[in-house]
Amino acid sequence: MAFKTSDGDIAAVLATMVHAPEFAASLTSGSRFKDPVQYVLSALRLAYDDKIVLNTAPVQNWFNRLGEGLFNHETPDGYALTSASWSGPGQMMVRFEVARQIGSGSSGLFKPDLPNATDQPAFPLIQNALYFNGLRQTLRPTTLTALDKAISPQDWNTLFLSSPEFMR
Repeated sequence: MAFKTSDGDIAAVLATMVHAPEFAASLTSGSRFKDPVQYVLSALRLAYDDKIVLNTAPVQNWFNRLGEGLFNHETPDGYALTSASWSGPGQMMVRFEVARQIGSGSSGLFKPDLPNATDQPAFPLIQNALYFNGLRQTLRPTTLTALDKAISPQDWNTLFLSSPEFMR
Protein backbone atom coordinates (compact mmCIF):
# COMPACT_ATOMS: atom_id res chain seq x y z
CA MET A 1 0.00 0.00 0.00
CA ALA A 2 2.83 2.40 0.86
CA PHE A 3 4.37 1.72 -2.54
CA LYS A 4 1.21 2.85 -4.34
CA THR A 5 0.37 5.79 -2.08
CA SER A 6 3.91 7.18 -2.22
CA ASP A 7 4.24 6.63 -5.95
CA GLY A 8 7.09 4.16 -5.41
CA ASP A 9 9.12 6.27 -2.96
CA ILE A 10 11.58 3.69 -1.61
CA ALA A 11 12.20 5.60 1.64
CA ALA A 12 8.46 5.61 2.40
CA VAL A 13 8.17 1.90 1.54
CA LEU A 14 11.13 1.00 3.76
CA ALA A 15 9.79 3.09 6.64
CA THR A 16 6.47 1.26 6.40
CA MET A 17 8.22 -2.11 6.31
CA VAL A 18 10.54 -1.38 9.25
CA HIS A 19 7.64 -0.21 11.42
CA ALA A 20 5.40 -3.18 10.54
CA PRO A 21 4.68 -5.68 13.35
CA GLU A 22 5.73 -8.53 11.04
CA PHE A 23 9.22 -7.00 10.77
CA ALA A 24 9.57 -6.83 14.56
CA ALA A 25 8.37 -10.42 14.81
CA SER A 26 10.97 -11.53 12.27
CA LEU A 27 13.75 -10.25 14.52
CA THR A 28 12.75 -12.47 17.42
CA SER A 29 14.99 -15.47 16.93
CA GLY A 30 13.33 -18.86 17.20
CA SER A 31 9.86 -17.54 17.91
CA ARG A 32 8.32 -18.12 14.52
CA PHE A 33 8.21 -20.73 11.84
CA LYS A 34 11.05 -20.43 9.32
CA ASP A 35 10.09 -19.22 5.89
CA PRO A 36 11.25 -21.51 3.04
CA VAL A 37 14.50 -19.66 2.34
CA GLN A 38 15.50 -19.68 6.02
CA TYR A 39 14.53 -23.34 6.30
CA VAL A 40 16.50 -24.54 3.26
CA LEU A 41 19.59 -22.44 3.95
CA SER A 42 19.72 -23.38 7.64
CA ALA A 43 19.35 -27.07 6.72
CA LEU A 44 22.15 -26.79 4.16
CA ARG A 45 24.42 -24.96 6.59
CA LEU A 46 23.84 -27.54 9.28
CA ALA A 47 24.20 -30.52 6.94
CA TYR A 48 27.13 -29.41 4.81
CA ASP A 49 28.87 -26.84 7.00
CA ASP A 50 31.81 -25.46 5.05
CA LYS A 51 31.39 -27.41 1.80
CA ILE A 52 30.98 -25.16 -1.23
CA VAL A 53 27.81 -25.81 -3.21
CA LEU A 54 28.79 -26.11 -6.87
CA ASN A 55 25.28 -26.49 -8.28
CA THR A 56 22.55 -24.21 -6.93
CA ALA A 57 19.81 -25.56 -9.21
CA PRO A 58 18.46 -27.97 -6.54
CA VAL A 59 18.30 -25.13 -4.00
CA GLN A 60 16.47 -22.86 -6.42
CA ASN A 61 14.08 -25.72 -7.21
CA TRP A 62 13.37 -26.21 -3.49
CA PHE A 63 12.66 -22.48 -3.09
CA ASN A 64 10.24 -22.62 -6.04
CA ARG A 65 8.50 -25.76 -4.77
CA LEU A 66 8.16 -24.19 -1.32
CA GLY A 67 6.56 -21.07 -2.80
CA GLU A 68 9.35 -18.59 -2.16
CA GLY A 69 11.26 -18.65 -5.41
CA LEU A 70 13.97 -16.10 -6.03
CA PHE A 71 12.61 -13.01 -7.82
CA ASN A 72 9.16 -14.63 -8.17
CA HIS A 73 7.19 -12.22 -5.97
CA GLU A 74 5.32 -9.78 -8.16
CA THR A 75 4.97 -6.89 -5.71
CA PRO A 76 7.64 -5.06 -3.68
CA ASP A 77 6.14 -6.05 -0.33
CA GLY A 78 8.05 -9.35 -0.37
CA TYR A 79 6.96 -12.75 0.81
CA ALA A 80 4.87 -13.20 3.94
CA LEU A 81 6.62 -13.26 7.31
CA THR A 82 3.81 -14.97 9.17
CA SER A 83 4.14 -18.57 10.31
CA ALA A 84 0.70 -19.45 8.95
CA SER A 85 1.89 -18.66 5.43
CA TRP A 86 4.47 -21.44 5.51
CA SER A 87 3.04 -24.18 7.75
CA GLY A 88 0.17 -25.62 5.70
CA PRO A 89 -0.07 -29.34 4.86
CA GLY A 90 1.23 -28.92 1.31
CA GLN A 91 4.15 -26.83 2.54
CA MET A 92 4.99 -29.44 5.19
CA MET A 93 4.91 -32.28 2.64
CA VAL A 94 7.46 -30.45 0.47
CA ARG A 95 9.60 -29.61 3.52
CA PHE A 96 9.72 -33.28 4.47
CA GLU A 97 10.81 -34.13 0.93
CA VAL A 98 13.50 -31.42 1.01
CA ALA A 99 14.66 -32.72 4.41
CA ARG A 100 14.95 -36.22 2.93
CA GLN A 101 16.91 -34.97 -0.06
CA ILE A 102 19.31 -32.91 2.06
CA GLY A 103 19.65 -35.56 4.77
CA SER A 104 20.19 -38.52 2.45
CA GLY A 105 22.93 -37.19 0.21
CA SER A 106 24.12 -34.26 -1.79
CA SER A 107 21.15 -34.08 -4.23
CA GLY A 108 23.49 -32.88 -6.96
CA LEU A 109 24.67 -29.88 -4.94
CA PHE A 110 28.31 -30.81 -5.44
CA LYS A 111 28.18 -31.72 -9.12
CA PRO A 112 30.12 -29.12 -11.13
CA ASP A 113 28.28 -27.54 -14.05
CA LEU A 114 30.57 -29.16 -16.60
CA PRO A 115 30.00 -31.77 -19.32
CA ASN A 116 30.28 -35.36 -18.01
CA ALA A 117 30.81 -34.12 -14.45
CA THR A 118 30.12 -36.47 -11.59
CA ASP A 119 28.61 -35.56 -8.26
CA GLN A 120 31.22 -35.27 -5.55
CA PRO A 121 29.81 -37.34 -2.70
CA ALA A 122 28.98 -35.42 0.43
CA PHE A 123 27.01 -37.29 3.04
CA PRO A 124 25.84 -34.97 5.81
CA LEU A 125 26.74 -35.83 9.38
CA ILE A 126 24.22 -33.81 11.35
CA GLN A 127 24.51 -35.98 14.44
CA ASN A 128 27.85 -34.41 15.39
CA ALA A 129 29.44 -32.47 18.25
CA LEU A 130 27.25 -29.43 17.55
CA TYR A 131 24.19 -31.62 17.98
CA PHE A 132 25.41 -33.32 21.16
CA ASN A 133 26.83 -30.14 22.72
CA GLY A 134 23.94 -27.81 22.04
CA LEU A 135 21.10 -28.70 19.71
CA ARG A 136 20.06 -31.85 21.57
CA GLN A 137 19.15 -29.84 24.67
CA THR A 138 16.60 -27.82 22.68
CA LEU A 139 14.60 -30.86 21.56
CA ARG A 140 11.37 -32.04 23.14
CA PRO A 141 11.10 -35.60 24.47
CA THR A 142 8.82 -36.64 21.58
CA THR A 143 11.42 -35.47 19.05
CA LEU A 144 14.20 -37.29 20.90
CA THR A 145 12.10 -40.46 20.93
CA ALA A 146 11.52 -40.21 17.18
CA LEU A 147 15.24 -39.66 16.55
CA ASP A 148 16.10 -42.70 18.71
CA LYS A 149 13.91 -44.84 16.43
CA ALA A 150 15.76 -43.83 13.25
CA ILE A 151 16.95 -46.90 11.35
CA SER A 152 19.82 -45.24 9.47
CA PRO A 153 21.87 -42.04 9.51
CA GLN A 154 19.87 -40.82 6.49
CA ASP A 155 16.63 -41.49 8.37
CA TRP A 156 17.97 -39.66 11.45
CA ASN A 157 18.99 -36.64 9.35
CA THR A 158 15.57 -36.51 7.70
CA LEU A 159 13.76 -36.75 11.04
CA PHE A 160 15.92 -34.04 12.60
CA LEU A 161 15.51 -31.64 9.65
CA SER A 162 11.75 -32.33 9.75
CA SER A 163 11.42 -31.76 13.49
CA PRO A 164 9.24 -28.96 14.84
CA GLU A 165 12.25 -27.52 16.68
CA PHE A 166 14.28 -27.23 13.48
CA MET A 167 11.37 -25.56 11.69
CA ARG A 168 11.59 -22.65 14.18
